[in-house]
Amino acid sequence: MLRSLLMPAVVLPALTLVAPAVAMPMSGTFDTHVGKQDVRPLGSPDRLEIQQTGSGINRSPGLPLDGAAVGISEIAVLKRGNGPVQGTITFNTPVGSTVGTYSGRVSTDAQGRVTAQGRFRTRDANGAFAGLKGGGTFSTVFTSKTDAITQWSGEFTPPTAQLSSR
Repeated sequence: MLRSLLMPAVVLPALTLVAPAVAMPMSGTFDTHVGKQDVRPLGSPDRLEIQQTGSGINRSPGLPLDGAAVGISEIAVLKRGNGPVQGTITFNTPVGSTVGTYSGRVSTDAQGRVTAQGRFRTRDANGAFAGLKGGGTFSTVFTSKTDAITQWSGEFTPPTAQLSSR
């Protein structure tokens, strides 16, 4: 009986020695140029569906996604320049890539300035990023109808291989 009571007392502390996955903050900025844009009226001139794809380069000095090629594919349904947006974003590097989904809200102010804010989540990753999980927020400012600057930040749990090399 004593042996069966001692076993949990020995095993439990040993199990707590397993290092939990550590969330790592990451952030960056990328410029996007829209390469393809389809605008479709939805019953009235002030209600539009916009589908677009774009690309750019991410800047995250000192972080794994610095220099990554960025690709976006999104759809927004706008009434008087305001409404929901959702899409997919891909970061490609020579050693791997990540794919995430995002959703948010597009806003147009009285001066015609267009912005978007929202949240994103990593959906898939491969290569050196296989197993990467996480998400965060983004803020986008459109500088023209086809160009935008996006800032993003979030918390990510790196792949096991990256944790073991720390």
